[in-house]
Amino acid sequence: MKKIGFLLVLCFVFSLLTAFEHQDKLEITDTEITVIQSEGILRYDFKIKNTGEATIESDFDYPGQHPFGIEFIVQPNEKLSEVMIMEEHTNYKKMLPLGSGHAGFFEPNVEMPVYLEYKIKDDVNPEEVKELAYDASLLILDGVDITVKFPLQELQEQLSN
Repeated sequence: MKKIGFLLVLCFVFSLLTAFEHQDKLEITDTEITVIQSEGILRYDFKIKNTGEATIESDFDYPGQHPFGIEFIVQPNEKLSEVMIMEEHTNYKKMLPLGSGHAGFFEPNVEMPVYLEYKIKDDVNPEEVKELAYDASLLILDGVDITVKFPLQELQEQLSN
């Protein structure tokens, strides 16, 4: 019985070490933030480059029929979450998503466009939202695991230099 438990823990640790093993090869090369006032949308457009030599794709597997694969989300910090409509009944800070688009994998030496849209509260100044949009992090998930976290404030500083 102890051997089975040890093997299960070993398999779990091995899967964590091998899943999405090339995340250090991902680099955000450009970002654009747009506030669409008429529709109450905060839109993020990113270009993410795989600087490695191999395709990066999801290794996530589970017993269901619809694997999650690679997912992108912008996770707000405190100030941004105050001006956005947030999802309820969750332990995580999640802005209400309105749309997204991406290829779901990263070809070597190719910039992949990613866009994410979230709902702004009705009574908020759009200029304030645009100023606070970098008070967040871009998370890249493989299934339920966060594989890469890009703090947007740091990204803004790097791209402006």
